[in-house]
Amino acid sequence: MYLQRDIEYILKKHLFGGKVLILYGPRQSGKTTLIKQILSNQEVPFRYIDCEIFENRELLTKRNTQDLFSLVKNERILFFDEAQVVPGIGSILKTLFDHHPEVQYIATGSSSFELANTVSEPLTGRSLEFTLYPFSLLEQVHTAFDGEQELSNLLRFGSYPGLIELNEEDKKVYLQTLLSQYLYRNVLAVAGVRKPEVITLLLKLLAFQIGNEVSYRELSSQLKISQQTVERYVDLLEKNFILFRLGSYARNLRNEVTRTRKVYFVDLGIRNALIDSFAPIDVLSRQDVGQLFENAMILERLKFLANQGKAYPGMYFWRTFTQQEIDYLEVENGQIQAFEFKWNAQKSRHVPPLFHKAYPEARFITVTPRNAFDFIRGETKEVIQT
Repeated sequence: MYLQRDIEYILKKHLFGGKVLILYGPRQSGKTTLIKQILSNQEVPFRYIDCEIFENRELLTKRNTQDLFSLVKNERILFFDEAQVVPGIGSILKTLFDHHPEVQYIATGSSSFELANTVSEPLTGRSLEFTLYPFSLLEQVHTAFDGEQELSNLLRFGSYPGLIELNEEDKKVYLQTLLSQYLYRNVLAVAGVRKPEVITLLLKLLAFQIGNEVSYRELSSQLKISQQTVERYVDLLEKNFILFRLGSYARNLRNEVTRTRKVYFVDLGIRNALIDSFAPIDVLSRQDVGQLFENAMILERLKFLANQGKAYPGMYFWRTFTQQEIDYLEVENGQIQAFEFKWNAQKSRHVPPLFHKAYPEARFITVTPRNAFDFIRGETKEVIQT
């Protein structure tokens, strides 16, 4: 069963617009299915090239221009799937684009680490880049009420397409399989990662720290590796769509925290699979419900912006050394919106005094399951006064 993706409209709009289209995203997030769905509705000949098939990768790696140009013979669309496995794919796409600009080129990649580094420079001015995440809450449900009901499931099992129609036990098996067979593949294939068990342990440590500031020094001590190696591994995990990070916001105050980061997971099902934590979402039986909700809301906001093809605003958290803090900030055109995430809608939250004094024009909003839909779409109106 194909569930339409919100980003489909954006990609269709850019077909034959004179740009190479690049779609990043985690493995198994639906990139191939989405592009094939789009191509099936086009009344033009196209060619699908799975770059993980040895023969295809060998042909592209040789860079024989005659062989390359033979790929576009009688074709109007050329689709390179998992293109990051081909060394120098950016130069290959540039050559094809420059000599046959009438053809629409599409490339997908589950690792921005390799693909971005080999695509961006050769294709400067020639490409548009998009990201496809696992299903968003808005793609799965269509009313705020249904979304509120679906949140608990999202916090437990995430939203990978392969989970649809599975029962709870099969969802657990699927996520463990996805973790072991797919998500590590890109990370461990990168040169220099010689101890896969360290990556696994690092992810487990980070799984317990979602919503908290991460100390690379502390992780270095726990893992018995250098701080520089920890930072490199976290960067790898982010560029392979397993983690994402928020930096701290600071502008006016002397005691604002400026150099730390929070780490979140691109899918909470993967996070829970890492630590075998699939208990029902209940504040009495789980101590991490607040952190899961915070992770989910920021992630769903990212998905919404990506699916609409919109530019990201500045995205931060805020804290002072005196422990005044705000979960999440969006900064755009000099305007600041501050958000606190509360799973319990009954809990009130006031603006931290130092923040209000430093940024009196900022809007301060509490996000709960009741107004989660509005937050995701950027339509929250509730402003909490000091």
